[in-house]
Amino acid sequence: TYGTPESIRNYSQEEAEERFVELAVSRIKRGPVFVKAHRGTIQRALHLLSSETSAPMICSPRLCREIAVYQEFGTPIGVVVPSGTSDATAMMASAPYFRFYSKGDRFPIDPPPTVSSITLSAFMASRDDPVMTYSDAAYRVALSNHADFKGTLDYVKATGATHVIADNTRGKGIDLANEVTRQLGIAARPSANYHTHAWGDG
Repeated sequence: TYGTPESIRNYSQEEAEERFVELAVSRIKRGPVFVKAHRGTIQRALHLLSSETSAPMICSPRLCREIAVYQEFGTPIGVVVPSGTSDATAMMASAPYFRFYSKGDRFPIDPPPTVSSITLSAFMASRDDPVMTYSDAAYRVALSNHADFKGTLDYVKATGATHVIADNTRGKGIDLANEVTRQLGIAARPSANYHTHAWGDG
């Protein structure tokens, strides 16, 4: 995903997490906060906020079912309330709340003016600051489950691999393969991405 030398983050994911929590906790004091992220990252955000705020956390019924699986297998996530229920409606009417959106959830095109929105993604994030400010109510935080370029090279080196095939699905495989060979001295090539109906080919 971040397979080029340009894809280097000059901050750790721990720093990104801290900045996200600081931002979310500061914005919830002013009104509702909508948080949008992909599966996995959204559960990570819920885990981070569960111990930092008592504000209600509202999710779609589908997302609540996913979260229940994470909770069952040990991820410490606080109570989440399904949207559309009387409990959620009452909470939304009485105090600021977090509303989480993930894969399959429809994010509002025009949120109310009192809402702050935080998108969690390293895509288009700054190399030097995990938080991008779009306006006084819209932010992006580079919370990512993917290693950056340096982290990917560290991983390849740690595996002890003698040959690497770099996934070229997103067009980064050529650069990554070249750098694996140049920097690590390991034989590498990009994957050949062609469509086939034969199992195991491609």
